[in-house]
Amino acid sequence: MRRHSPIRLRSLLQQTWERLRGRDQLLVRAGEDLPLFVFSFPRARAPFADHLRSAVCLTYRQLSGDLRRQYSHVLPRLPSLVVVLLRGRNLCSCLGHHHPPGTESHVARRLAADTGLRVGEIDLAVEAIRAWEPLPLASLAAQPPPDLQPELDQFRFHAALLAVFLHELEHLAFPDLEEGPVRRRSTDFYAASLREFFSQQLGASYGI
Repeated sequence: MRRHSPIRLRSLLQQTWERLRGRDQLLVRAGEDLPLFVFSFPRARAPFADHLRSAVCLTYRQLSGDLRRQYSHVLPRLPSLVVVLLRGRNLCSCLGHHHPPGTESHVARRLAADTGLRVGEIDLAVEAIRAWEPLPLASLAAQPPPDLQPELDQFRFHAALLAVFLHELEHLAFPDLEEGPVRRRSTDFYAASLREFFSQQLGASYGI
């Protein structure tokens, strides 16, 4: 009999409970340069969708054009509609996945059939992304004043959501691309987002 670690067991039980309760969907129009998104999330987990919508519709738009242009080659290659399955954590511990054709959820298959559109699908592990720190704030050479810390924490979380979101969208657009360059681009995007935050809020840069 295969034994699960306590963390994996809790995640398995949580996902089973969420499947039993069902999921809600939210249609998000994030701008003409992005496809339509349908966020699918467990009932009673609406904050998952709220955080991602804020990251995509607000934080992304606040970033410089130069930074957003890092993904200008990706966006035109995306399907017209992308389903984003939101979870707390993935059993495999990954922060997200792109779903190759034929592996999409019932939600994506139904939308494709009903609309006639090409539909892509990714998933994000929201709670795992919140805890993910590729560049820990404690290691930043420039620390914010205490009154700015809550705003920085929120921005860091949304920048992390965006980095994983764009990472999986790039895999969706270019499924044969190796992981290395995709990961470097998303990590660089995250780092540059923090640089812009510090520059705008403090008039200073930071280093690692």
